Amino acid sequence: MKKEETKTLYSNLSADDVSEYVILTGDPWRADKVAKFLEPSEHVAFCREFNTHTGFYKGVRITVSSTGIGAASAVEILEELYSCGAKVVLRMGSGAPANDEDFAKFLIATAGMADDSVSINYAPENYPIVVDPKLVECIKESISESGYKYISGIVRTGIAGESLISLTKFGGYRRSMTPKMKTFEELQIEENYLGIKYSDLESPALIKVGNLMGIVVGSICLATVVRDRYKKIMHSDPAFMQTMEDVLCQVALNSLFIYDQKFGNGRTEINE
Repeated sequence: MKKEETKTLYSNLSADDVSEYVILTGDPWRADKVAKFLEPSEHVAFCREFNTHTGFYKGVRITVSSTGIGAASAVEILEELYSCGAKVVLRMGSGAPANDEDFAKFLIATAGMADDSVSINYAPENYPIVVDPKLVECIKESISESGYKYISGIVRTGIAGESLISLTKFGGYRRSMTPKMKTFEELQIEENYLGIKYSDLESPALIKVGNLMGIVVGSICLATVVRDRYKKIMHSDPAFMQTMEDVLCQVALNSLFIYDQKFGNGRTEINE
C-alpha cells in the first residue's frame, strides 16, 4: 500500500509523522510558534484547521498540532492522532478563570466537566473525567521552574457561541434582547459553588474522550480574559500577549520533557 493511502482523512497524517507525545493548541498559527522551539523540526501537514509539526525538544520527540475552535474539531484531531500512535496529549491555549483575580495566571486541569454537545455522544454527561496525576505533577513542576503563578482544578466547557461572551455588535444586541440570561455574577456564583477553576472550549471534551481511549490527556491554559471580557482581555496588549504565549509554549513543551524523564523512556538523544 502506498504511504499516501495510509494518511488520516482530515489531518493528512501517518504514524511516521506523529510522536507518542503531542501538544494540541487551538490556533493553527500558535502551532507554528511552538514549532520554533523544536530543534530540528519538520512541518508535516497543514490540512483544514490542522497544522502539524514534529520535532525534538531537549532530545524528546514531540508533535504539535492545532484543533481549530471548539470540541468537534478538537475531538476529530485527537481521534486521528490516536490512530497514529499518540499516547500523551497536552492541550495548551487560552482559558477564562472563574475568578478575575486569576487573570494572566496559568490554568491546569486536574479534572473536567464536559457539558458540550460533542463528547456527550461518546459517553454520558456524568462520565467521570480526570487527568492523570502524573501529568498534572509534571505541568506544575514546569510552571514552577518558569517562576510564574498557576491555579489547578476542574475545567468546564466554555460557553462558545453564547452572546454573553461575544465581542461583536450582534452579541451585544443579543445580550440586550435575551430574557433570563445569567449575569456574569450569577455564573461566577455557580462556578465557585461547583468548584470550577476555569473554562475553555476544548479541554473537557479532549480529556473525556482521551479517558475513553485509555491515553493520557491534560490541559494547560493561560488566563487571557476576565469574566466580562469587555473590561479586560490580554489580546488587547500584543506585546504582553506575545511574551506570555512564548512562555506558554515553552512550559507546555517542558511539561512533556519532564513527563518523559519521570514516567516515559527518558530519552535525551535524537535517535528517531
